[in-house]
Amino acid sequence: MHAALAPRWLGFYVLVGLIILFSTLLPYTFPTTANASAILGNESVGMMLAIALLIPVVAGHFDLSVASILTLAMIASIGLFQFFSAPVWVACLAGPVIGAGIGLINGFCVAWLKINSLVATLATGSCALGAALWWTNGSIFAENVPASFRALGERVLGIPLPVVYTLVVCMIAWWTLERTPVGRYLYAIGDNPDAARLVGLPTAGLTTASFVASGTIAGTAGVIQAAILGSGNPQVGASFLLPAFAAVFLGATVFHIGRYNVVGTVVAVLLLAVMVAGLQQFGLPFYIEPLLKGAILLAAVAFTTGRFSGKAQQ
Repeated sequence: MHAALAPRWLGFYVLVGLIILFSTLLPYTFPTTANASAILGNESVGMMLAIALLIPVVAGHFDLSVASILTLAMIASIGLFQFFSAPVWVACLAGPVIGAGIGLINGFCVAWLKINSLVATLATGSCALGAALWWTNGSIFAENVPASFRALGERVLGIPLPVVYTLVVCMIAWWTLERTPVGRYLYAIGDNPDAARLVGLPTAGLTTASFVASGTIAGTAGVIQAAILGSGNPQVGASFLLPAFAAVFLGATVFHIGRYNVVGTVVAVLLLAVMVAGLQQFGLPFYIEPLLKGAILLAAVAFTTGRFSGKAQQ
């Protein structure tokens, strides 16, 4: 089989095919710079959250707290302006620090207390969301937000700055997972934690580090979302969780088939975004998006589970 026809490239071809299809059917609205910029800008935070989720998944664990970390980081950043008139750099730093702290708790619970990652991160995520709701009392923070902070979520030369931040995060994550020993160790732990422990890998430390990295990225995503909106809304974060899971699992069917990877996750986010944007421009109802992403998540999980089971039996 020719290399260009290998199954690993199918996701790329589907993405290109969708772009061509919608550009042909919607020539006046879809193939425009404004539409491309809107799609990339709208998906930048979601893509960053997907990368946050990807890192512990590589190590064999799930982090259900990432969406709540995003919410709390967003509330903390705007709350520092509204109640304490904090400098911009303090508000920007608050999100990653909060995320790293929650990630450390997640890692301790999973790696040292041996609590199932789904249970541990569901609990910490609930606590983070509870803290955000307690502070806001369910309302939106939007006062005293400086223009210099809001500028972090705007465009420069037509390029949304959140896209640039996300690109940097994706490149760092790709380099770490694909080009460093740490990345190889995380994949080894995800493939077989007992074997990784027997060969001397510090599985507990690496697992904890994966959750800290996940929380830090999710907290950063929260700050970026706050800059985009210019406010802190405690109801925003939950909508990011399902698309992030869908992208991570769908990404395992792209590029490195049967293996969670950064490139596949990025392609999956773009594929879902293009599909949803095109269908919405056709006038399909708003509820199509969650239905579509849920169906794709089920299909992707079924595929990757089958691939991993096949590996284990070989």
